[in-house]
Amino acid sequence: MTLSRRNFLKLGGLTAVAAASGCGVIGREAAERDIPDALSIPTPPPSDGRQPAAINLPLRLLNRAGYGPRPGDLEQVQAMGAADWLEAQLHPDQIEDTAADLIQRNLTLYQMDMSQLVTQEPEDASRELIGSAIARGLTSKRQLYQVMVEFWSDHFNIYLRKNKLMPLLKLADDRDVIRPRALGKFRDLLWASAHSPAMLVYLDNIRNEKGRPNENYARELMELHTLGVHAGYTQTDVQELARILTGWGVRRRGIRSGEAFLNEEAHDWEAKSLLGQTFPAGRGRPEIEEALEMLVTHPATAQFIAAKLVRRFVADDPPAALTEQVAQTFRDTDGDIKAMLRLIFLSEEFVTAPMKLKRPYTFFISTLRALNVNVRPDRELFRWLERLGQPTFFWPAPDGYPDVSAAWAGNLLPRWNFALALLHSDLPQANAPLEQLVQAGNAQSPAEVLNLFAGLTWGRALDDDVHQLFMDYVGSGQLSDHDTQLRLKDTVAFMLASPAFQWT
Repeated sequence: MTLSRRNFLKLGGLTAVAAASGCGVIGREAAERDIPDALSIPTPPPSDGRQPAAINLPLRLLNRAGYGPRPGDLEQVQAMGAADWLEAQLHPDQIEDTAADLIQRNLTLYQMDMSQLVTQEPEDASRELIGSAIARGLTSKRQLYQVMVEFWSDHFNIYLRKNKLMPLLKLADDRDVIRPRALGKFRDLLWASAHSPAMLVYLDNIRNEKGRPNENYARELMELHTLGVHAGYTQTDVQELARILTGWGVRRRGIRSGEAFLNEEAHDWEAKSLLGQTFPAGRGRPEIEEALEMLVTHPATAQFIAAKLVRRFVADDPPAALTEQVAQTFRDTDGDIKAMLRLIFLSEEFVTAPMKLKRPYTFFISTLRALNVNVRPDRELFRWLERLGQPTFFWPAPDGYPDVSAAWAGNLLPRWNFALALLHSDLPQANAPLEQLVQAGNAQSPAEVLNLFAGLTWGRALDDDVHQLFMDYVGSGQLSDHDTQLRLKDTVAFMLASPAFQWT
């Protein structure tokens, strides 16, 4: 019996799916070898009248506070305990991360200071920026840190195609602004972003001058970076903040080329009034610093950041009680990101939260991690992110890629195609070591192979009826049979494209 199209779709109701050299190579190989000597094959639970399964908290943590488990990760978290794993992730400097560290050491442009960087080829910067993000997300054991780098990259979004030089500036922003502060204090992040040449260029503050102010950065600084659109500020406040920021731009020549500075000739030195507070005349850079401090300590900022964090990690409709607790933690800890994350991931709301659809980038990385894939990031791999709908650093608007499931639910077919291409070796730059996984799991039959990969992708064994449908499709051949191997690859691809993998 073959698995019909109807039955294939019936499995979980996925109707929408139908309609570098040197240290870099060593790092990838180290990650590929970082697989347990033995993998366990999960066994189905006893039949219990089809009661809904309880949330697997370690698996949910790996999927939401990381990019999903690599082989052996789920068992490690279960042994450590969810709270201890989380606490370790909140202190990434204490986590041994050889593979990711080796990959980072192989980066060329990341080692250059700004004056050197701005003389390089932008296309090279794009490849290194995107490729290193993929490689670090895939190999790093500091998973929460990598996820927070992505979160803040969305929050302080910068479009890579703003102009020709933007890839060079954004690489520096990633290195100097986002990564050093992803688990620090929000104030420090905001301050660094306000001094980022990439941000000042992207939101046109380099064109903000006395007599002809440009309001773009001032508006997004309040609407998207701090207060939120519903905080009650006015258009006059936007205009006054723009006046405060006049002359705040980027050096274009000399040994300090590419650095943020105040062009005093372009600055408006007259008095201003922002959010009801008077800024006396003649102050220059100190009034910029005062304005940033006003915004970061404003009560609306705590509420806005809390809601974004809860929306990303808990639910598309952030629970009000948890959001308020996180906002209070922001106020109590001076915007400490670790404290807010600890509260979120240890909350009852996180444990009982509704499922969220993985964003395309998370699906992409988690698919590669589940199968311990060794990749060589290149243009073809980047094109898959475009097909999936979330090419890294390519969201044109300043609000960053959406956090809600509805934004991504209409583009699921490319996920199915990606899984099939990966399993059937149609991606030369991505090697899925399927035979090694089967050997590590000591799977001796197609039935055992199916449950082994269900454990790697779904975190559990297959239900009896799903297992039978898969076995009907795979047939009764031996593991050595070519046709059996092809059909097993089809079923693993389906596991990756199913709701059980995509909704976490």
